[in-house]
Amino acid sequence: MARIAKADVNRALEHVAKQLVTAGGADGRISRADVQKALPTLTKAEKKLADIFFKFVDHRDFKAGATVTSKDIDKAVAYAKKSLVAKYDLNTNGLSKDEITKMSITGQRAVELAKALKAAGVSAGAD
Repeated sequence: MARIAKADVNRALEHVAKQLVTAGGADGRISRADVQKALPTLTKAEKKLADIFFKFVDHRDFKAGATVTSKDIDKAVAYAKKSLVAKYDLNTNGLSKDEITKMSITGQRAVELAKALKAAGVSAGAD
């Protein structure tokens, strides 16, 4: 298996973040119901990452009565890039199969989406 660039995985995270913010609508808040409504409209790889990434954000920023906003999503993307992706590519030559297997499920799903987008010839940043 060829290595996958961290930049591609980071773009996949950004792509799903945009999908989640869009799902939230104009009120600026992203609810569980908004995400559940949007999931069927996504591709299989997008759906798998969006679902787990939203749960990650929701759990990470949990406070009684708190809501998830685009700011929360942005913070979680920055954290994920650093802690769920970059920390596994220590030699900075792309993520190998062994490095990917050590990643969290969220990181692995980001890799899956990056591969799917690349295979489809889609630039994840070109939404």
